[in-house]
Amino acid sequence: MTSPYLGRPVSAWAKITQKLLALHPLTPDLILEVAVASWDALWSTRVGAGQTAISLNELSVPATVVGYFFEVLFAKEMERRFPAKWRGCQQGGEKDLVYLPDPDDSVEIKASGQLGLKVFGNRSYGQKVQNQALAKKEKSGFYITVNFFKTSLTLIRFGWIDASDWKPQASPTGQMAGLSDDVYRYKLVPISGSYELQAPVGILPGIGFKMAADLAVKGITTVGDFLRFKGSLPAKLSRLRDEIRPSHEWEQSP
Repeated sequence: MTSPYLGRPVSAWAKITQKLLALHPLTPDLILEVAVASWDALWSTRVGAGQTAISLNELSVPATVVGYFFEVLFAKEMERRFPAKWRGCQQGGEKDLVYLPDPDDSVEIKASGQLGLKVFGNRSYGQKVQNQALAKKEKSGFYITVNFFKTSLTLIRFGWIDASDWKPQASPTGQMAGLSDDVYRYKLVPISGSYELQAPVGILPGIGFKMAADLAVKGITTVGDFLRFKGSLPAKLSRLRDEIRPSHEWEQSP
């Protein structure tokens, strides 16, 4: 697949992304609706049957497993709603979400479960495959990326990532590949929603584990708590709240 960004300067990326997403059959509202429904369904899951059944949220499920379950449920929900247009991956070379009318609009879903807003692929994402027949799937194309921490969604994005955008860790033993700031800024578009208010307050810039623990004493554990808090805060945190409040103003009702 030829990249629409090929040979274009970074300064042109934002407009290319805007055009690509405007023409894509998925809309931000639909992605948000299906993502939230799939996330809720995931954490309503029970493992086992009868008296030995256990809720998924009672288990220490690895983030990679949570991400996989989310991807499967998202694709299944799209297939349920639009059976003639969308389905999940059925063979190795397909994207996670296959668009039947035009496979070029198929979408890879990438979920990361760290306390942060970056997404990661395994090291192979940042390595060129010399024999393309051996490549399991095309790594360039449309992506839905989802950040989460424990049982909270923290950020949903939609956009395009090229295989060349993935950069493996410098260490030869590193197992992950990441993306540059320019990719996050110009090729992946955040999809806002009330789910962001349930994100842990530690996701906000400049709030580490220690400060998050201090805020928890005040009853502030989520982004929503932080925005709605009426008491006094250190000047640094007051400025941060003033900076992010406008983008969440419509979501701040309890």
